[in-house]
Formats: sequence, C-alpha cells, structure tokens
Amino acid sequence: MVALEEINVVMKYCGKECLRVAVAYPSLYHVAVDSLSFQMLYHYLNKLDGIVAERAVYLKRDEAPTRTLESKTPLRSVDVLMFSVHYELDYVNIVRTLLEAGIEPEASKRERPLVVVGGPPVIANPLPLSRFADVLVVGEIEPSLPFLVEKLLEERGLKKSLLESLPPSQGFFAPQVFSGDEVRFNAAESLPLEFHPIAQVQPLKAPFKWKLRTAIETSRGCLYGCRFCMEGWIFRGVRERPVGDVLEIAEKGSVANRSKLVKLVSLSFFNHRRADEILEKLVNEGFEVSVPSLRADALNEGRLELLRRGGQKTLVIAPETGSLRLASVLGKFIKLDLAAQIAAEAKRLGFTGLKLYLMVGVPGESDEDLISTAEYVTRLSKQSGYQGSRQLKITVSPLVPKPHTPLERAPFVGVKEARRRIELLKRKLRGLADVRAYDPRLAWAQTILARGGAELGIVLQLWALKGGGLGGLRAALREANLNPERYTGYLTDELPWSFVKLAARVRS
Repeated sequence: MVALEEINVVMKYCGKECLRVAVAYPSLYHVAVDSLSFQMLYHYLNKLDGIVAERAVYLKRDEAPTRTLESKTPLRSVDVLMFSVHYELDYVNIVRTLLEAGIEPEASKRERPLVVVGGPPVIANPLPLSRFADVLVVGEIEPSLPFLVEKLLEERGLKKSLLESLPPSQGFFAPQVFSGDEVRFNAAESLPLEFHPIAQVQPLKAPFKWKLRTAIETSRGCLYGCRFCMEGWIFRGVRERPVGDVLEIAEKGSVANRSKLVKLVSLSFFNHRRADEILEKLVNEGFEVSVPSLRADALNEGRLELLRRGGQKTLVIAPETGSLRLASVLGKFIKLDLAAQIAAEAKRLGFTGLKLYLMVGVPGESDEDLISTAEYVTRLSKQSGYQGSRQLKITVSPLVPKPHTPLERAPFVGVKEARRRIELLKRKLRGLADVRAYDPRLAWAQTILARGGAELGIVLQLWALKGGGLGGLRAALREANLNPERYTGYLTDELPWSFVKLAARVRS
C-alpha cells in the first residue's frame, strides 16, 4: 500500500452545485504522479470556479480505485470521470475501474458519470475504447480542455445535448452521436504558462524510488520523423516553451516542490532552439537537471559538460540498430564514430554509465543485421570505455507497429521469433553489458490494442472481468472469436484509424 504522505494536494470545497471531476490514471500511483499531463489536468481544473477535481489511481496493481484519493468520494457519484492514458495495456484498467466502482461500463447504457478519455494512444486510434468512453479527446490539453469544460457547465445533466455540442472538427469523438467522416486532431499552437502546474503533487515518503522534483515541459513535438515513433508523428513539428516561462517554473517550483531538481520533459530536449541557454541558466542557478530525452547526434562537449554539471550521471543513446540497411527502414541511424566519440567524452567528464536502446523485429531484419548490431555495441563499448553490467546497460524491445507512422501496416515479428532474436543479441553481448528486454508478449498485446477497432471493446470488457493479465487477454480474444493475427499480421485492409486526421507540421 502506498503511504500517501504528499505535498501540493488540492483540498477544495465549492458547494453542492460544484461540478465534481475525478481525474483518473489507469496505472499505479508512482506512474500517475510522474505524468505531467495528469498533473496538468488536476491543477488546471482546480483553478476554475465551480469545479473540483480529485484523483483516482491504482494504489495496488490488483485493486482498481473505487473512490477519490482526496475526499474518498465514490467514483460512481462524480459528474465526470476523466482518464489520462499513455499505454495501450492500461486500457483494460479503465474498464476494471468502471466495473469495480459500480459504474455501468458501456457508455450507451450509462447516464452518469460522463467518461472522458484522452492521451497519445487515444489520439492515434480512439476506437478500442469507444464502447466505454462518452468522449474520446483527439487533441492536446490547451485547446481541448477549456472548450470541454465550457460545454460541461453549459449542458450539465443533458448528456445527448452535451455530446452533440462537441465538434469532431475540434478533436472530439463522441461515438454515440458521431456520424461524420473524420475527426481532426486539435493541436496547441503554443504552450501557455497557465496550463503548466508549478506546485506538483508528489509523495514525501514512498515505498518506491522517488526524488522530489519539478517537471517542466520545455517543448512538444519532434523534428526527426523516425518511422516507428507514434508520438513523433502525432505531435508533428515543435512547439517551444519560452525560456522565461521555463525559468519561472523552475524558480517557483523549487519552493513549492521543496527541491532544486528539475526534470526537463520533451521528445528531444535539444530540439528547443534555446536549449543551451535554458541548460546553462539552470545549472548556473544551482539546479540539478535531469534530461531523459537526448539524441547522440545533438550532443557535443559543451552540452555534455553542462549536463554533467547539472548532476546527470548516465548517458542514454538510442541507436535502435547497428545495421545501416535497417536504419533506412527505421529512419534513424547514429553513426558509430559519432556515438563512440560522444560516449568517450561523457566518460572523460565523469558520466558513470551508458544506456543503449535497441530494437528487434524491424521489417526485413535478418540475423546478419542483428550481428551487425552486436558488433556496433561491442565497438562502441571498446572505444568509449564503458563495459560490464554496472557501466553498460542495454534494453532491447520488439518493434510495435503503431498507427499514423510509416510502419503502421507492418507485421509484428511474433513472440517466439522476438525471443529468439533477443537471445541472439544477449549471447553476442554476454559479459559486455547488462542486457534486458521488453517482454515480447507485452509487445504482442500492445500491437493488438494499438491497431484494433471498436470490436475490441467486448475483448476489453471480457478481459477486465478476468482481472487483466496476458492469459486473460488470450481467453477474451477466444471468447470474442477474434483471431489475433488480424491485428499482428501485415495490414492490407482500410486502417481503422483512418478517420483521424492529424495536424500539419508546425514550429513555434
């Protein structure tokens, strides 16, 4: 059980006429508090008159929340249940929450609470959750949330009227009333300070590793267009947070969050045109800095030195493959000489560890490609000086083909074959590094949930009734008479998510 001794919790009372919202995260507590979008929803809603927002998260893996954390209000008694989801395998936890809380799971049979769901996988493909959600938000918080709140207050208690007031042209997919041809992704033109929380809820004491910090989204979007990255294609282009706003959040956050540690959140930190200035000012002001999103081809000696002065100890590089041929399929390649140069410089500056991300299951991949990847890592280790399980850590993941990427139709490699390829890499790198893998069974399940249509609703409901778990998913697919290969093979038919239209590439 999580000991909920927290800071920056909002305890708000606004009377019987108040719109009561439960902001829910369908995963464990420590994942929820580490989610900046979850924090954004919670704090922005609580700034508004006439609305009180409380949280609902999993405190134990096998116990779905039935009440809010703050006032212990039953979830079935709130007006709106708003889920933020970032991982397809958490879809079943949304349904489990509804069932455990005594809420009718099927939206067409439910009058209240209104269930709203958003997040990157929902933007990419909202159909798998369309059986349960009244509203699926195909948009970003800044333009979508104020409009949604306005309509919630205007049409309170009038469900059909509310759903009809949410236009698909502004990123709202309401399955019960949808009759159009497309839903247009509603992208934020900029990142206003009013939506970014400064005081952030986090535990003072917890039975898991946690350091008090201020998370700051420095930019949103990416310029690189890696062919496998769903978020890179959804959040196309880059929107930058002004330097002054970043520094203001850091300065005020250090007081509110009782910490000089800042976590700089973005898909690629150095996409920000003034990233060097941000980093230098934070470090010179005595902040400890964590930058988890780095690309080796954006690093140099000066940037590495700033990161080290800011307290960063591990250099993270994601070459994905050491095969030049496969790099063209993925749209990403980090030259060995560059990676080795950057890693060697990091070693000289005092970075104590090197972490690499690799991928298997890329279309057209052969054992020769995997051997090339192992040779790449071996040479990188030798030239940089990082070796052994304490210094060099590698995570290998099977490719999960995602909607709206150039690889959206590609087949999943298969669980047995993914395991074989992972083991090949492990054998080649034995003794050189600590090699770990993302479970191919989870990648298989993720592929199904990412690429399915509305028919997966019955699967999710059956799966939730079985308590979750991969065995439950397989059983649910059998009961629903759905062949997994329909989702894991090469997709030849019209794509279920083709009605979702993404925004044009922007930079601001």
